[in-house]
Order: sequence, then structure tokens, then C-alpha cells
Amino acid sequence: MFRGGQDSMALLTLINDLKKLHNWSISVWHGDHQWHEKSSLYALELKDYCEDKNISFSFDQANKESISSEEKAREWRYKKLCERAKNLLNTNQQKNNIYLLTGHTSSDNAETFILNLSRGSNFAGLSNIESKRLIENQIFLIRPILIFSREDTKQFCNDMKIPVWEDPTNSDLKSKRNLVRKKNSSYLRIHLSWLF
Repeated sequence: MFRGGQDSMALLTLINDLKKLHNWSISVWHGDHQWHEKSSLYALELKDYCEDKNISFSFDQANKESISSEEKAREWRYKKLCERAKNLLNTNQQKNNIYLLTGHTSSDNAETFILNLSRGSNFAGLSNIESKRLIENQIFLIRPILIFSREDTKQFCNDMKIPVWEDPTNSDLKSKRNLVRKKNSSYLRIHLSWLF
């Protein structure tokens, strides 16, 4: 899953650099929520970036009215990702597993903990984001950069001069996750690091 932000771009760069060592085949998928006026432009720029790197790229556009909440948007993304993965399995008649990689970091872990705590979640809901899980037969979700923080991926992108497409909706404090991220980011990383 590729959204063009610093976490996704750091992950893509790392995986792309390692692919020859492991004979990996990489396909990038981008979900355009159409939540801001430049979303279609971002999708085209991401496509151009991937094509320049010889990385297969595909994307889907959502109907923004049907994904009006964070939860609905997440459900849409994973549904589309699974559809793409199944198409790859069927087209290539693959016997190997497909791994869907996302750029979740330890910062996302801390934010999820606070959000679940505020909802009154039980003990299971307060556990870490899973680093690997089976979604469907032969399709696994992997989060390989959970050991890094958002500051780490930002530094990596800056140092390596990797372009980043920052979604302006990440600044919308009506979103609970954005509110946690903006208001409590320093506190979370210092005081919750022992949980993860």
C-alpha cells in the first residue's frame, strides 16, 4: 500500500534497494481517496516516480462520499489491496505467497494505543499493531518498518533526498488520529516507548 508520504516512500526505497538481493518482484498500489483537490495529481506524480524506477504501479480512485470516515477508508483500501493481490495470483498463476507491505511505524503503534485506550478498549485492543498476519489464502499483510519512528522515516527521506507527497488532510484535527498525532507526538514517543 503506497500513499506517497514519508513512511511509504522510505519503505518503498528500502524494498526497492533490496529486491535484487532477494529476487523480489515489486508492485505498488496507491489508493486515491479524493479527499483533497490535488489527490489525482499526486496519484499521477507517484505513477511517474514509480515508472522512472521501473516499478509496476496501479491505483484505484474512491468515491469520497462512500469513504467519509477513517474506518470506511481503511476498509476500502484493504478491500482493493486484496482484489489486486488476487488478480496477481490469478494472472501469474503464482504458487508463492503475496506480501502486502504497509509503512506503519512505531509512531502509529503509539497513536493506536492512545486511540484504543480512549475508546475503552479491552486488553487485547491495547496490544501492538501486528507485524505480520494472514489476510486470505496466500495473502499476508506485513509491516516491516515498525521498528522505526516517524522521525526516523522523515530523516531517511531528507538524507536520501526522496520525494514525499504529504496528504494535506493529515493536518485536519477533526480526525482523531491526527489530533493525537499533532497534540501528543512528543509525549507519546517519550512515555510510551517502553510499551513497544
